[in-house]
Amino acid sequence: MLAFRSKAETVKEWGATARYLHQIEPQYTFTILPMDYPEINKAVRNKQLDFIITNSGHYVYLEKQYHISRIATMMRFQNGQWIDRFGGVIFTQSGRSDINTIDDLKGKTIAAVDAESLGGYAAQRFELFRYGMDAENAHMYFTGMPHHKVIKEVLAEKADAGFIRTDVLESMSREGSIDLSEFKIIHSQKSKEFPYLLSTALYPEWPIARLIHTPKELSNKVVIALLRRHIDTKTSKEGDIGWSSPLEYSEIHEMFQALRIPPYDKPEIFTLKDIWAKYGIMIFSFAFITVIFLLIMGWMYRKNSYEKAYVKSILDVSPNPTIVTNGEFLISANKAMLVFLGYKSFEALKDNHNCVCDFFEEGDTDEYLQPKMDDQVWIQYVLSHPEREHKAKITISSKTTIFKIDVSKVGDKKQFRAIAIFTNISLMLNQSTSDALTHVANRLHFDLLFEHALHIAQRENTPLSVIFFDIDHFKKVNDVFGHLAGDDVLRQIAALVKNMLRQSDVIARWGGEEFIILLPKTAVVFAAQVAENLRKTIERENFNAVGHITCSFGVSSLRENEVEDTLVQRVDGLLYSAKEKGRNRIVVG
Repeated sequence: MLAFRSKAETVKEWGATARYLHQIEPQYTFTILPMDYPEINKAVRNKQLDFIITNSGHYVYLEKQYHISRIATMMRFQNGQWIDRFGGVIFTQSGRSDINTIDDLKGKTIAAVDAESLGGYAAQRFELFRYGMDAENAHMYFTGMPHHKVIKEVLAEKADAGFIRTDVLESMSREGSIDLSEFKIIHSQKSKEFPYLLSTALYPEWPIARLIHTPKELSNKVVIALLRRHIDTKTSKEGDIGWSSPLEYSEIHEMFQALRIPPYDKPEIFTLKDIWAKYGIMIFSFAFITVIFLLIMGWMYRKNSYEKAYVKSILDVSPNPTIVTNGEFLISANKAMLVFLGYKSFEALKDNHNCVCDFFEEGDTDEYLQPKMDDQVWIQYVLSHPEREHKAKITISSKTTIFKIDVSKVGDKKQFRAIAIFTNISLMLNQSTSDALTHVANRLHFDLLFEHALHIAQRENTPLSVIFFDIDHFKKVNDVFGHLAGDDVLRQIAALVKNMLRQSDVIARWGGEEFIILLPKTAVVFAAQVAENLRKTIERENFNAVGHITCSFGVSSLRENEVEDTLVQRVDGLLYSAKEKGRNRIVVG
């Protein structure tokens, strides 16, 4: 349970829920564990919890990172009704005639509780973002919890405006500590089902979620018990807690994606899975040859125990790093594996590592192996999921290599053995997807990703936007400073833009000095904001000997029943229009 007050208060508040669940399901013991954010993250990562109750923003982070699943959404009895949503309030003193709209907040000082508060910061920031204004356009500072501190700062005129969660003003008014007539609500929203002052969209309340390892039978019993708990409006008291069927939290995911809030703040790495459709025959042929090789190796290893040395010599012939393991310990490793890991002998490797999985690093998809996967040793996991592609990410001496792993089982139940062949696919991945000069996606790879993104957008009815831009007067750069300096500019721009994009975004070199950016699940208004941020950043950047340059941008989004070619043609035309209108600008259409 996320403890935003003291841990003792949290146990006292939620102890009744634990006792109720134990009463309904006496064969289980339910214990409330108050934790802060780092403690919860660590416990989830180590699979030490069965259920989590936390705020909506934290749940979205855990859902994305660790695949937890909401099973119910909290309701609170407030103001004579059960409420399962909340939002944010933007307010100022009622006497401020200079602040009436969101646009009036530019350059003003705004107080909020903290940057991790959804109702007290992120919801309002997203509302500003939707209207073309970021929190960076104002002077933000944080008071810390509780929300009452923000109200005091505004009344003391230390802040021009404040961000707080819904129902805080009404609660303080009922207590008699403030008079609501002292405040003006900015960007006021009305909802028949929501009784409080509101400036933003409404978002679902705190969920209770099950971890991926929690038994479904137990989860189902908890859901039934929570939903059957008595929530009669006539007998309910102010502040009572109840539960409803789980609400949809996708709008919070979309908010975090637009604002680049964790876990949507890291650049994405694309894998061979993205190009399967295009290179399937080549991959299948390679896999077929590998399987034949594994079968031959397995047959030779099983034939006779006294032929171990002979099998070892066969392993050493393979240019691919290869190991033999019993599932927990290394049995053998060929010369290629020893050279790669930097050991002179197998004995030296064994003295330091019992398992090659000690070198495995966390990857960006489920294809990347860890020492244990779904409570199985990694080698057993690979054997039990032959239909999947398995990869390992290993860094030696600051150099990262991506391997495709193929495993073949040899021996019997009494003496389990398995051979694992590590095939370096780093070069194949890079050559098939990257532009040689700028190291962003090449045009062929972009076409494949565009086709895939287009299919998803049409199937799921989600927005898809494209930014097309090029460097103004790039011919003059080459003519005055030389083509080598021009190449440096292209590389620097590619790196600069790539670092500013989300994990799910794609930048590719279209050709010459032209670049194209793909923004999945992004409406055109947000894409235009991204383009404007890129334009300003590039304009401010110093490009070594060349100095300062500018770029022109065209921005558009997918229309109903549209195909890839027409979208690209339209955004290309918008880029041309930006050039005609004087360059160093964006044109949206």
